[in-house]
Amino acid sequence: MSKKVINVLVHTVLMVAIFMLFLPFLKSSDDGYNGAKVVEQPKVTESKVETPVETAVEQAPVEVVVEQAEQVVEEVTSTVTDVIADVEVAVGVEDENESALYSVVDGNKLDEHSYAGFKLYRNWCARCHGTYGQGMVGPNLADSLKVITEKEFFHTVENGKAGSIGSMPSWKANVKVMEGRDQLYAYLMARSDGAIGEVKPKKQ
Repeated sequence: MSKKVINVLVHTVLMVAIFMLFLPFLKSSDDGYNGAKVVEQPKVTESKVETPVETAVEQAPVEVVVEQAEQVVEEVTSTVTDVIADVEVAVGVEDENESALYSVVDGNKLDEHSYAGFKLYRNWCARCHGTYGQGMVGPNLADSLKVITEKEFFHTVENGKAGSIGSMPSWKANVKVMEGRDQLYAYLMARSDGAIGEVKPKKQ
């Protein structure tokens, strides 16, 4: 038997099988219409639709719910704090702790940081600028710090400056002065701001 004949037989068998499969449908005279039927509407009963969150809350122990709520509050609080900090930076508001160069109590008691600046001033600066920064051979530093920046102050201390009366020496070779410039600045700012008067400072 040739291959062509085999193919014809296979196709014929398939055609017959398909015909037999659809024969019951072809014999039926029913067009699929069975007449109108009354369909009763299902009664709608009121029922509470629970959300996944409510279901989880009901199923979870009270301690777990409280802990999750605290975590949410903490995250929200942290986010709000970060946003407030970003806004303050954007508008130029500084942290009070960062902006506090010094602390003065009872009119003459300095914090440790600015009191160290006083000792540096007494040892290296008072001979020219006066006991309380009021000026002598050198200018009144309490007044000078009202018009110069911290950066300008540090630059002058390090490199010196020629004045109309005399010259401010460079202190870059003095390790103690260079390491304590920020302490010295804090003490003199307390003087400049009037937080401490013309009295001898004490340590808090």
